Amino acid sequence: MIMENRYNITRLDRKIYYLGFARFIRATGRVSSFIFLPLVLISVYGLPFMLTGLLIGFATLIMAIVQMYSGKMTDKIGRRFFMIIIPLPNVAAYFVMYLAIQIHLSVYILLSTLYISIFVNALQYPALQAAVADLSPPEFRMSAYTIVRIMANTGAAFGPLFGGILAGIGFQYVFLLASIATIVEILILFYVVPETYSPNKAQKGRSVFSWKKNILLDRYFLAFIVIGVVFAFFMRQNSISLTVYAVVLASLPVTYLGYIFALNGLIVVLLQFPMLKLMTKRFSAMTWRSVGAAFYASAFLILSISPAFYIIIIYMLVSTIGENFISPTTQTIVTNIAPSTLRGTYIGIYSFMTRFGSFAGSFLGLMILYLFRNITSTFWIYMAVGMFLVSLSYLLLGMTPSRHISKVPETD
Repeated sequence: MIMENRYNITRLDRKIYYLGFARFIRATGRVSSFIFLPLVLISVYGLPFMLTGLLIGFATLIMAIVQMYSGKMTDKIGRRFFMIIIPLPNVAAYFVMYLAIQIHLSVYILLSTLYISIFVNALQYPALQAAVADLSPPEFRMSAYTIVRIMANTGAAFGPLFGGILAGIGFQYVFLLASIATIVEILILFYVVPETYSPNKAQKGRSVFSWKKNILLDRYFLAFIVIGVVFAFFMRQNSISLTVYAVVLASLPVTYLGYIFALNGLIVVLLQFPMLKLMTKRFSAMTWRSVGAAFYASAFLILSISPAFYIIIIYMLVSTIGENFISPTTQTIVTNIAPSTLRGTYIGIYSFMTRFGSFAGSFLGLMILYLFRNITSTFWIYMAVGMFLVSLSYLLLGMTPSRHISKVPETD
């Protein structure tokens, strides 16, 4: 699909910046909890690699199922309920996770509250993403998502930095930070972000068959989903497998992991605006997505050289450039494909399907890494080859005529 994307960061609705600031707080608290969770399960509770991957992968399946329905529901009743009321249980969930590690409660308690937090996050996510699309016209949508992403990644830079320091004292404090950050996020959204979408009665009564019919007719979107599932598998190695590889197999200090992921957020903040200007000058969002996947593949090749800290730093530099091409295009493409009354639904469906790739990436990724633990370079070479094929697939999809989309009806 080819659609003009124009650079604009000064004339956007200011509520987009408020959403971005809420995402900054959210990322500051929650990114570290996800990064250090595999280490808690392996190092504190003594779980094996494959079981850790399976448990975290199962969490992604929960997220997939919930996001599919929460996306549809936010199109029916609006965004604000999901942004403000739904995340309240997470305040308690993250605090219980803090207590579980602090006084070494059963791993079942830790996992139960983890799944509660995943469930709540999945309910909230489509509404946050759809609200950005509600507040921005299609030609400025990539700029709007980029603004929000930069602010979120500023939090993703501070979060692991603080998290690494806190983890050096005790892993439990990472989850206490997440609980506090959730309170602040809810207050920001409550006071400065009003409802961005109010469905009319006809939209509220839209049948299940209607939205399924729309998606089944949209061959372009279905192709984007299929490639996205495969991409999610390889992309998952950038988080869970990298964490275990760096700390457990390469024996790097846990504080180094915080520095590595903080570098990721810093590079996003420094480079995203120049790269946005480049992406809005020429080519389609799908073409730039292909370029981003190629950078990820190159980064995996770099990681195959050595587990040395400086090699992982170079890897993070290259992979983050890929992320800067990939991330702004995801929701831009999905919401531009979607009819205006089905944005949340399309976001939910895309998230639902691609989470299966993330599940496989969590479970199979750690299993394969364990099998290749003595020759990890081979593992990363396989990941690189797979991601290069994904890059080629996005390039070919970007060359597909957009007539496949024009047949999808906006209304019943």
